[in-house]
Amino acid sequence: MIPLPLDLLTMVLSGALLLLALLTPMFSPFFRRLPRRGQTTPGELPPVTVLLVSNGDHEALDEHLPLYLTQDYPAGYEVVVVSEKADLETENVLKRYSHDQRLYHTFVPESSRYMSKNKLAITLGVKASKNDWIVLTDPRCKPLDSHWLSSLSEHFTPSHNMVLGYSNFTQEAKTYHRFERLHTALYLLRQARTGKAYRTNCLHVSFRKSEFMERQGFLEYLKYSIGEYDFLVNKFATEEGTVVADSPSTWLWESPLHPKSWQNRQVYYHEVGRHLEGGTKVRLLHALDQWAMYGNYLFELSAGVFAGLTHRWVLLGVATVSLLLTIVLRTINGKKTFKEYQTGLSSWKVVPLELSMLRRSFLTRMRYEYADKSDFISHKV
Repeated sequence: MIPLPLDLLTMVLSGALLLLALLTPMFSPFFRRLPRRGQTTPGELPPVTVLLVSNGDHEALDEHLPLYLTQDYPAGYEVVVVSEKADLETENVLKRYSHDQRLYHTFVPESSRYMSKNKLAITLGVKASKNDWIVLTDPRCKPLDSHWLSSLSEHFTPSHNMVLGYSNFTQEAKTYHRFERLHTALYLLRQARTGKAYRTNCLHVSFRKSEFMERQGFLEYLKYSIGEYDFLVNKFATEEGTVVADSPSTWLWESPLHPKSWQNRQVYYHEVGRHLEGGTKVRLLHALDQWAMYGNYLFELSAGVFAGLTHRWVLLGVATVSLLLTIVLRTINGKKTFKEYQTGLSSWKVVPLELSMLRRSFLTRMRYEYADKSDFISHKV
């Protein structure tokens, strides 16, 4: 017996398919992204220190340092570079710019073997700073023009203690790296805008020297060899005093990462997250979005197979339309966000990249589970 074309089951399933096709694309950071705030009304801009921690990236430092030393910033600023004492290539680069009075160079002692060198380097740079406001970033990142520091510093007001910035990967970076950077950043920046910041996945954080020193900086985290930006945000961000600088004029652009380095970053996040506070809301929201996306696709495909097997051709048509509608809506959401954040990603890649997240997340999790956990600690405890 051939079922009626519009029996009750067909109507119920068709309604559910269309409803979920319309609703589930809203469960995405690309749809839910907050509108960017405009620049604040600038008051008296403070003197600023730009702190660069070099990890042997002397070529990036040589390329990008001139961009930091030529900022149009009338309030005055300095650039502090911290490197390992044995890093001769970095020393040679800095010698070429030693005539610039805004540049200051200090070293991490060779004897610092039992603590995180990056956290120690940041601490030494903070101590060397002449100014209260410090912009922490990496030599692999660059501003696009000479007005970057002026735009960013408009957020350095008496009521703020931390400013979170956004850093894009340049368009030479791998497609998924650019996608993942934006996808994760949208969750973290939204959390910072609506509550207390949890962490950051961008190498772009500004904070006050006075608070850092008063609260003993990274003291409780020195044994962890990773996560300096995350620990900094998690410890010092406040709901009232932390602001997001999301205007494109405040962005930095990060050079592409080698696939192995990028993979290590993802694995490290699993370990760092175990020691951070306040991440439940972010993780639950991300899980909800993933369940909604994959659940909807599974429901549409299952309904289509069921319709074909039971000769419910109307239901098969609705399942097909629902799948196409889901793809179109998710593509539109992603396209708008890709353009807004200048990722250079094609709109047709939205759905394949979203669908690949589960597999990549699983592989990263497995790498973390089988990793030697002592690699995440600077000394055995």
